[in-house]
Amino acid sequence: MPRHSKNNTASGVFTYAERQMTEYGTRHKRMGRDTKRKFDSCYLCLQTARTPMICRSGHISCRECVLANILEQKHAAERAQRAYAEQVEKERVEKERVGREREKEEVREWGRRQVGLGVGGEESKESVDAKVDKEVRMLEYEGDGERGEVFALRRTHDEPKEQPKEQPKVASFWVPSQTPSAAHPIRPPPSHSPQCSASHSHPLKLSHLTQVHFKTDTSGTKICPSCDRTLHNGTHIDVLRTCGHTTCHSCTRTFVLTSKACFVCQERVASKHVIRVDSEGTAFAAAGGQMVASRYGSALQA
Repeated sequence: MPRHSKNNTASGVFTYAERQMTEYGTRHKRMGRDTKRKFDSCYLCLQTARTPMICRSGHISCRECVLANILEQKHAAERAQRAYAEQVEKERVEKERVGREREKEEVREWGRRQVGLGVGGEESKESVDAKVDKEVRMLEYEGDGERGEVFALRRTHDEPKEQPKEQPKVASFWVPSQTPSAAHPIRPPPSHSPQCSASHSHPLKLSHLTQVHFKTDTSGTKICPSCDRTLHNGTHIDVLRTCGHTTCHSCTRTFVLTSKACFVCQERVASKHVIRVDSEGTAFAAAGGQMVASRYGSALQA
């Protein structure tokens, strides 16, 4: 049957208009320029950069914002380093405590075997423990306070080992006695190098920052000093790391790289001194350059 209207329901497939009214399938929408951050905006405060600074990856930020960000990251790294040192110290103290308890228990077992506990002796357990503690104290003070004699009392391989007792079975596994203990793992020490907070993170240093100098016209619009072309997000903008002046990429390729000097101040430059301004986006375009948003849904089944 031929399709006689856009809302025809007698057809075996949906028309484009009918498909747009449904909630099935993948939906695409092209994002506007409002979803992208302006090329001269700070990636930290998202406002027009005051005293703009650029890193070697092309991220522009306010001087105040980037310095505060680096300082805060250093303070956070110091706090994390102190917490890591405290955690390591607690772990060491706990291991020493467990080791001392194990040594004392081995000495007590040796003392009980010496006095015949469990072999028909009539002495109470309290009196036997008191004798063992006295012998342990005497052994600890032998040899000018060294504990070498105590370590010598450890169980040898020739002595028979006691068989471990079977744990009684319980009907429920959620009783408090069966609750497993969660050990806190020691996290690795944090990095002391501040990282750039832009989409593409990288190490950030004060020596990597360059102050940017934009040329503006009478209305305050930023333009290229060579061709007087208005700069916007769609323009490829280059910053010279040696002096901080900005030009469009076509002028950089035509004049700057050819003469190996800045078009404004005649500062000597090379190709490695050219930094491309990264005009990344926000919201759906946070990765930079991606201006189409997609929503995936279940497809229609015949």
